[in-house]
Amino acid sequence: MRTRTRLLASAVVAVLGVTGLASPAIANPSSQAPRETSLASFQGRTIDLSKSWEGAQVCAVLSRSEVRCYATNEEASADLAPPTTSTGASRGAAGPIGTLAWHGCDNNWLCIYEHQNFGGKKLQFSDEYWHDLDNWAFQDKTTSFVNNQGGDPWGCSGSDSGTLGDGAGNNFHMGDCTASSNIGSYNDRAEDIHG
Repeated sequence: MRTRTRLLASAVVAVLGVTGLASPAIANPSSQAPRETSLASFQGRTIDLSKSWEGAQVCAVLSRSEVRCYATNEEASADLAPPTTSTGASRGAAGPIGTLAWHGCDNNWLCIYEHQNFGGKKLQFSDEYWHDLDNWAFQDKTTSFVNNQGGDPWGCSGSDSGTLGDGAGNNFHMGDCTASSNIGSYNDRAEDIHG
């Protein structure tokens, strides 16, 4: 009986050991988010934002693999606004754009600025996942913000906030339809952002 128990125990240990070794190799690649690109289109060429903005003043992160940059805020708004609808209104991905801009941040975007009073370079997001600001050489450079998400012509929904993280577990909350011309003690501390 003891030999049988030992054999059974050995078989269980062997199966668990093989399963444990095999598990990492079977990991589902689709469950791991792809790395965001630091490459962006700007004036007909590709630039690496982690090295230099090369004269760009506004960059929009459209997805993990697409970033577009512009020399001016007006240029960005014109390019990001889709064609007009049958009623003549210009519509963004989730609503009107342009006429609802606030401190240069179009409707349905979360915008962070390099300087106080919404000045300097602007980086904008419209999605819901964490971004590493170092990808775009914006780590420890955020001084002001506008969260123009969650709003529409009828007011704010209260459901599309944003968060700046400092890499040490401290977060700065940015409620939807809010802005700050200077984020005070959190100035130049943000390492990542959740749009």
